[in-house]
Amino acid sequence: MALNKNLPVYSIVFLFPIVIATVRDAGGLLYFLLFIFGVTLGWSAWQSLVAWEKRVLISFCLFFILVNLSFVNNHDMVYGMKKMERYLHFPLVIPMYLLLKRYAVETGKIYLLGVVVASAVMFGQALYQGYGEVGWRARAIGAYHPIILGDISMLIAVICVCALLTLALTWRINLLVALAAALAIIACVMSGSRGAWLLLPFVVPWFIWIKRKVIGPTMFIVIIVVSTLSILGALSLDRVEKRVQAAFKEYQDYSQTSSASPVGIRLEMWRDSVRIWKENPLIGTGVGDFKYDRKHFYNKGESHKGISYVHAHNIYLDVLATSGLVGIIGMLLLVLIIPFRTFYSFWIRETDPWISFYALSGMVTVVAFAVFGLTETWLARNAFVRTYLMSIIVFMSSIAIRKGILNSELRD
Repeated sequence: MALNKNLPVYSIVFLFPIVIATVRDAGGLLYFLLFIFGVTLGWSAWQSLVAWEKRVLISFCLFFILVNLSFVNNHDMVYGMKKMERYLHFPLVIPMYLLLKRYAVETGKIYLLGVVVASAVMFGQALYQGYGEVGWRARAIGAYHPIILGDISMLIAVICVCALLTLALTWRINLLVALAAALAIIACVMSGSRGAWLLLPFVVPWFIWIKRKVIGPTMFIVIIVVSTLSILGALSLDRVEKRVQAAFKEYQDYSQTSSASPVGIRLEMWRDSVRIWKENPLIGTGVGDFKYDRKHFYNKGESHKGISYVHAHNIYLDVLATSGLVGIIGMLLLVLIIPFRTFYSFWIRETDPWISFYALSGMVTVVAFAVFGLTETWLARNAFVRTYLMSIIVFMSSIAIRKGILNSELRD
């Protein structure tokens, strides 16, 4: 009976990481179904929440309020409403979380299984799009865009590594999870997403630090050597090498001639973001007005490139420009710091392997999206927002439910 009752939720959580970047609109449909189930069935679970759960959920609601205060300054109402719809995901995640709590569904295990399968699906799709669909293609795009495929596949790879670091699995399962991480990394390489690779300098030293007590000096040296050779090997790949060289060349060209390359356009947008913020420093220019204000600069001859973009390709500068100091402080505190601190508190206190996995994966999710935000405004893309929130609520609810199970066993 329990399996039948929870099967719809299990199915949604399992399928979500598989389809969110590979099948157009499928991830959104699954997300919507979980929301509908939550609205109709989940509200009674609010009373069962403890303080740390309420803190995170209320933080998401406060972020929605603070970041949208600038709507009073908005001129582009059409895109302003679209941007607000992305931000609306944050408070609307509450009934989804309550649904998981009401049915005491420890979905983290199912999510991990979905992540392992997703790595193979992303690899297969990237391989087909890169070499089999129309001959050779420069970048695999997944269902939407190379950046979405690349960033999410990198997130999947590091979640697999989290499982290897924390769970006492059999050698066969460890081998399968390690293979999944490798396939996800290859999918990321084939997407050509340069911003995704920025995550590795943050998480690789972190992971080594986590296992420092069980890694002897010899093994530590081996890990450093293997990691270095892996990075050098990746950089030697023709596809990766060309993307890295192109980034350096585009930066140099922009510095000398302000060329309209992808890097040059980003730098121009980042510069304009600061100028937009200075005109409305407290609450920003308006959640939908980034493009509107850049056109204003263009008409005055003060901006020259990328005026068709509706966001800054950087969450920090985009939120700063459109929602001001109120928005950027709210985002840093309510979307990134509070969830990270919540997961960290369980990481340092708990010894159960599964809680350690959920806590580490939750921290990694926050760090990953904080890093992805350096080169991409993921708050403007539904696939990114849904992936972030789904991962957070799955790992959060799994910690709460796992702790409840362990506490009941102790009482018995």
